[in-house]
Amino acid sequence: MVSLNVLGMNCGTSIDGIDVAHCRISSLPSSADITVQLLSYCEIPVTHSLRTRILALVKPDAPTTLEDVCELNFLLGEEFARAVKASGVDLDEVDLIASHGQTLWHKPTGKNISTLQMAEPAVIANRTKKTVVSNFRTAELAAGRQGAPLSGFFEAAILRHATLTRISQNIGGIGNASVIPALNRPRPAALDSSYFAFDSGPGNVLIDATVRLISQGKYHYDKDGEAGARGVNEIDAEAVEEFLQKEYFMRKPPKTTGRELFSDDLARELIESLRAKNVSDDGIVATITRMTSESIVRAYSAYVIPLVGHIDELYICGGGAFNPNILSYLGSSLPHTKVRKMGEATLGLSAEAKEAVLFAVLGFLGLCGRSVPIAGFSERREKAVLGAVTPGGNYRELLERVVKTVRTAALTRVGSGLDSGETRAPTLGGGYREDPV
Repeated sequence: MVSLNVLGMNCGTSIDGIDVAHCRISSLPSSADITVQLLSYCEIPVTHSLRTRILALVKPDAPTTLEDVCELNFLLGEEFARAVKASGVDLDEVDLIASHGQTLWHKPTGKNISTLQMAEPAVIANRTKKTVVSNFRTAELAAGRQGAPLSGFFEAAILRHATLTRISQNIGGIGNASVIPALNRPRPAALDSSYFAFDSGPGNVLIDATVRLISQGKYHYDKDGEAGARGVNEIDAEAVEEFLQKEYFMRKPPKTTGRELFSDDLARELIESLRAKNVSDDGIVATITRMTSESIVRAYSAYVIPLVGHIDELYICGGGAFNPNILSYLGSSLPHTKVRKMGEATLGLSAEAKEAVLFAVLGFLGLCGRSVPIAGFSERREKAVLGAVTPGGNYRELLERVVKTVRTAALTRVGSGLDSGETRAPTLGGGYREDPV
C-alpha cells in the first residue's frame, strides 16, 4: 500500500484561475482500487496580464513567434508555482504535484494529431522542490486517441451504479459528458468499457467571451447568471438553431473540441449578428447561454439516450454548475432526470474541485506506472500510462516509497469521503457493491 499527499492543479479553457486540490491518495492492499481524501481546495486567480497574453494566442491564425511561445511556457510555470504558494498548503505536507498546466492548442483529428499544454514543470519543481507529473494528454494522442475528455475513468469509478444510469457533465470552458450506464441494464455490444465520454460543445467559453467583449474587459463572466436572467425574454431562437447546425454538433463521439473552434472571434461574430437584430446586451448573453444549454440537451438526445436509454441522474460540475440559467434549462428539458450539482447527495466531491482532484489522481497513477480504463468507442484500445515525471528535491525518496508497494493494474474503483475526510469502503478488485445514494 502506498499513500501520497498530492497537489492536483489545473487551469481550464476559461483561463480564469488555477485550481489547487490537496489530496491524500492511497492504494488499497491486494486491490486495483484507491481511496481519495480531499484535504483542501482553492482557486487562485490568474494575473490579468498573463490571461490577456494567453487569450491573444489561443485562436486560429494568431500572430506569434517561437520566442513568444517559449517565454509563455516559463511564465505559466511561474504562475503555477505562485499558485502553489498562494494556496496556503504546507509544502512539507506535499509529496507530489500533478499539473495539467494550460492547454494552448489541441488538434485531435486529421493527418497529424497533436496537443500542447504549457506551464513548465521544471520551473514548478525548482520553486517548490517537489516532484511534478505533467503532460497527461500527450500519451493519449500518442496511443491514437483524442486525449479529451480525460475525466471519464474517474467519474465512472465514483459514479457507477447497479441500476442508475448517470452522466457527469462538466461545464468549464468546454462542456464534456461522461456517461456511466447502469451495470444491470442491457447496453450496446459496441460499448467496450464501463463508460464513454465526449465534448458536448462550448461550456462557458463563449458566454465569458461575450461578457468580456460587451463590457470591454470590465467583466469576465456572467456572475450568478444575472445578465442571462435579465435577457431571457429576448433569446433569439433562430440564432440558437443556426448555431447548433455547426458540423461539430453533427459529429458522433468520440469527439473533442476547444478554443480552436469556439473562439473569441466566434463570440464577436455572434455579438455583431445579434446586435444587427437589435437584441440587447443582456439578450445576447442569454442567447449565447442558451446555445450552451441546448447543445448539451441535444447531445444527450442524439448520442446518449439512443445507446443507453433513460438518464436517471445528471451531475453538473465546473463553473457552469453555478449558472442558474443553465441548471434550470437542463432541469426543464430533462424532466425525468434528477439534475444536481456534483457534491450533492453522498458523493462529497464538490463541483468546482473535481477537475483538480482528477489530475491529482492521474499524477498518483502516473507515478505508480498505472494505466486508466479506456473509454468506450475509443479509436484504439492500447493502454497508456499518462504523465511525464520531472524530478524534484524529493524524487529519490518518493520513488523508494512507490516501487516497494505499487500495483500496476488499471484503476477499477475509487472510494472517498472527499469533503469530510471519512473514507467510504470501496469494492475491491473488479466486483461491485451498490452504494447508497
